[in-house]
Amino acid sequence: MPSIQLRLDKWGNDAVKFALAELKQEITDAAYNALLAQAEVMKGYWQIYIQVETGSARDSIRVERGGVGVEWRKVSVRGGGYVVNPKTGRLVDYMHWLEQKYGAGHAAFYEVKPTIAAMIEAEVVNRVG
Repeated sequence: MPSIQLRLDKWGNDAVKFALAELKQEITDAAYNALLAQAEVMKGYWQIYIQVETGSARDSIRVERGGVGVEWRKVSVRGGGYVVNPKTGRLVDYMHWLEQKYGAGHAAFYEVKPTIAAMIEAEVVNRVG
């Protein structure tokens, strides 16, 4: 996407409002894309760091997108559910316990946290000019 350059001295009030709204949307889109990309990286780190016995907990780690209303751009990395543990025959329902004991999800988050901030900052700078 091309960057938007604001020259307030050449535009009327409506044009400035339109340009600012467009810039806000570009920055929001860029931030969302950065979050989504780093959520996938975090998922990978978490799958590497997690304690594995059957692989069910690891396989249950996923990126979830979406929400309702204002949260439609929500991005989460979650674990648990959706995968049956072959030893117990139940869905993975022990991720909270694993996280408390080993902290693999937290470690994965701290791996990507600086990159998320840097990517968003770079995108904002690119968009503003």
